[in-house]
Amino acid sequence: MTKPAIHTNISMPSSIRLRVLVALLLALGFAGSLPAAELSLAPWFADHMVLQRDRKICIWGMGNPNASVEVKIATQQAEAIIGADGHWKAYLNPVCAGGPYNLQVLSAGRTNSITDVFYGDVWLCSGQSNMQMPVKECVADEQVDPPAVHPHLRLCTVAKGWNAHPQYSADIKWKLSDPDSAQNFSAVGYFFASELLRGAALKNVPIGIVDSSFGGTFCEGWIPQSSLSAFNTNDLHNSMFGIQPSMLYNAMISPLGEAAFKGVIWYQGEANSGHPDTYPRLLSTMIGDWRQQFGISDLPFFIVQLPDYVSQWDGFFWSWQREAQAITAQTTPNTYLVVGIETTDGFDLHPKQKLEIGRRTALMARHTVYKEKVIGQGPVFKNAQVETSTIRVTFDTDGDGLASRATNGIRGFALAGADGVYHFSNARIDGDSVVLQCDQVPSPKTVRYAWAGVPDSTLINKSGLPAAPFRTDNFPPSNIEVQKSAVSRHINTSAYDITVDGDGRVTSLVVNGVQFISNEAGMSGATSIPVMFGNRSLANIQNPGPQILSCSDQDITFLLEFKSQAMDWTLSNRGKDEISFNIALSSQAVVSGKGGSEPIVITRKKSTLAITGIDSVSDSENGSMLHVSVKGGASRKLSFDLTGK
Repeated sequence: MTKPAIHTNISMPSSIRLRVLVALLLALGFAGSLPAAELSLAPWFADHMVLQRDRKICIWGMGNPNASVEVKIATQQAEAIIGADGHWKAYLNPVCAGGPYNLQVLSAGRTNSITDVFYGDVWLCSGQSNMQMPVKECVADEQVDPPAVHPHLRLCTVAKGWNAHPQYSADIKWKLSDPDSAQNFSAVGYFFASELLRGAALKNVPIGIVDSSFGGTFCEGWIPQSSLSAFNTNDLHNSMFGIQPSMLYNAMISPLGEAAFKGVIWYQGEANSGHPDTYPRLLSTMIGDWRQQFGISDLPFFIVQLPDYVSQWDGFFWSWQREAQAITAQTTPNTYLVVGIETTDGFDLHPKQKLEIGRRTALMARHTVYKEKVIGQGPVFKNAQVETSTIRVTFDTDGDGLASRATNGIRGFALAGADGVYHFSNARIDGDSVVLQCDQVPSPKTVRYAWAGVPDSTLINKSGLPAAPFRTDNFPPSNIEVQKSAVSRHINTSAYDITVDGDGRVTSLVVNGVQFISNEAGMSGATSIPVMFGNRSLANIQNPGPQILSCSDQDITFLLEFKSQAMDWTLSNRGKDEISFNIALSSQAVVSGKGGSEPIVITRKKSTLAITGIDSVSDSENGSMLHVSVKGGASRKLSFDLTGK
């Protein structure tokens, strides 16, 4: 059959004419004459990357359907045929540590290559915000490790995102470890790698650390949809921003394809801690799915157990979520628990101390994966034996023995009798055992150790690593705890009294005997800087002078300067993003003025105070709220007249 001639309208814009021409060519069967699809590697493959040594490696990408592909690196080469969908995979035989190499892909006269590729060990770090936290947000004394001592360390970041369907592609970036890239990388991941490279077995082995984490996310967000169908929908929850289950896996794990890893570090559980009963099944399912995707049935997983934290989460203290994490490690082969307690004071949901978490994880990996002769963990509970009025608790110490980090004995153990009421007990070390006795429990039945949101626990091995929390009872969760609180500061003058709590919040301001600050719970009381999970904690509290109080974190400083009948509050924002500072007033306080350039006058009973520097005022059923915005890199000053007249 004679094909009709193709006519174009010369009055059309050139771009439209081209689209019409392409459409007609496709319709008439001329597709074979169009340019071939661009030969490409998957985003996982990029300059400066590390490929897993001593394992079969999958290389994948896209190209022109039905064409052959040749892959070359070092002494290895492999071939594949591009499928009808344009995707291809090729497999390379194992290669020992070394490099740098060029990875080349050739097809139909085209070449795609990446450079500075090493074979070494690749570790995947995932979880939520405490895995995501970069080095630059840690306490100052954890930012001194010079990246120059790690010339073969490579840092890889998977861009945050979510999707309803499994994705082939993501924004994945490999970087050399330099001062800038290290400061902006996952602190736990970076400190883990630094500790690995200190070991004799790995000091010359290239290490690749991959950060695929997303703050505020539930475990179910990281599980493929095909596996979630086995769960009750009531047990599945959306992550922040309405991210539905499986969507994080689709966008941030699926694009990793069949990448080979040495192991996985998983630091997550905060979001799920209101549902500890469902967590072991969720996490073990996720571990199984990731192992299947990466083609390594025994891929080591290291679960970072949640550290100290004083507050409840959705009705539960973290002791119950720690147990859920421990159960997962105990019941899932080749899965290890990294104890997180005794690394922070427990007053911050996002503790700035990450160096010790990275170090403990690396010690565990060096002991279990690399078989180094190091002590990888603290004392591990073996059994508890009732001996009339005492209980003997025996530990596996790996020959390192037992000790206490306190000079005045061992704390953290509690005994209960048949009534299930626990009392703290006396404890003494006897070899690899601890013998417990409590006068209030003459016939003990069960024991708990470090069973609190912030446990006052001191048992360690001689290497200084702590014992993990445990219990021998099976009582249902009890959400009653006596918890410590951060130390508050109190300032008193002839005109006013002010109290600042351990999070840097002004919780009381009394002028002429009258309270002006609301004592409502949460954001409805005291002063606050709202953030994603509540109120920002400014727990680094210092006294720069006898009449000055400084409350700060990594980016914010709240400076209070006191005078006899006045005071100044200065908020300095060193971060990039604007912050809001709120002052919640007593419901009985009456506010005059709208803020801006005019002062706010607040009256209650016969007392009055005036504040200059307030931006705006809002009202609610709990009382008025004063608002101040501070842009990134800026400061704002509030001046108080507290004569009370």
